[in-house]
Amino acid sequence: MFVTRRSMIELAGAAVASWSMPRLVAAADFWNTKDPDAWTQDEITKLLHKSPWAKEIVGERTTTQKNSGTTNPSDPTFGSPYPRTGSRRTNPMGLPGGNARNPKPSSNKTTTTYKGTVVWESAKIIRAAAKTPLPEGFDNQYVLSVTGVPLAKNSSRNALDAVRQVTFLTAKGKDPLEAATVQQNQGNGAIYYIGFSREALTLSKDDKEIAFATAMGKVHFTAKFNPKDMLYRGELAV
Repeated sequence: MFVTRRSMIELAGAAVASWSMPRLVAAADFWNTKDPDAWTQDEITKLLHKSPWAKEIVGERTTTQKNSGTTNPSDPTFGSPYPRTGSRRTNPMGLPGGNARNPKPSSNKTTTTYKGTVVWESAKIIRAAAKTPLPEGFDNQYVLSVTGVPLAKNSSRNALDAVRQVTFLTAKGKDPLEAATVQQNQGNGAIYYIGFSREALTLSKDDKEIAFATAMGKVHFTAKFNPKDMLYRGELAV
């Protein structure tokens, strides 16, 4: 992995400090006024994709490709330090040619944008919407999922452990917590389930912000959650 543990901790802390998202309008909190059995498919989709428990993440990677900068290869003088016969061009030393026909290489930059979704899977409200249990192996853990972004090159233990080491959860004023467990589900697209010890990080509705940070190589991703918005039936749902 290209990202160090220290850089991810700093990223998580910066994300908490920069919180400025407005609270959702209370009138839209259908989950507090309707029973799960009465939720429509559109409402369930909203909960799982764009809600206080589901946040979009975006990251960009820029690559640079160098061009040779040479001229037309069909030119008889292509690659030669000397000009065509009869040319009067000279260099400062008085010799013909120089690098007039071989300019410095140029470069093209290509930017790739990655978009995904982070869902707080262990929240009671999300389990009610998904109607399925969490994978085994996440007892007493906060569990978040990442979809849409290929965090690991493959599903090997080493690859997933590398993801674990650069993934953190933090609350403002508290130390970042490194992920404890990472699993990959290869169902309809790769889903990464990431667990954090509940005992190691106590969260409450009085926390100002909770930030999730991870990385794919040199590409950083951050999702920010506001505990005041994550109330289900009056309790913090995490």
